[in-house]
Amino acid sequence: MRIDIGRAFIKFGLIVVGLALVVGLLIQTQNKKTNLTTFQNQQQSSTTVDKAKESLSYKGEEGKDALTLLKVKAKIEQDKSGLVISINGRKANSSVHEYWAFYVNRKLAPVGPADYKTKDVDTIEWKIEKY
Repeated sequence: MRIDIGRAFIKFGLIVVGLALVVGLLIQTQNKKTNLTTFQNQQQSSTTVDKAKESLSYKGEEGKDALTLLKVKAKIEQDKSGLVISINGRKANSSVHEYWAFYVNRKLAPVGPADYKTKDVDTIEWKIEKY
């Protein structure tokens, strides 16, 4: 059996080039996924959560009510009456008289979050407070 070293070398070279192309495509795909994730994170960066989970704030969106926006920005729980009792796992502890207070532009909201239609310029904030 005779082995043609020149042909074997060419085949080996083609395999190496093919593998390099596959690896390059995988890296490019991963970079696109990373860029998409970065873009999505930048889009969500308008939502600020206090490290101690004691507050959450986000910008209003013209015509959307504050409760609908909260449900998009965070995981929430409500009691039977509709009162927000938990945001992102931080439950207001009624035994120590805590509740989630709803603010618009640094002022306690005059209506509930389902009734407040936000504007693009609004800053909505939820804070744990005591009564």
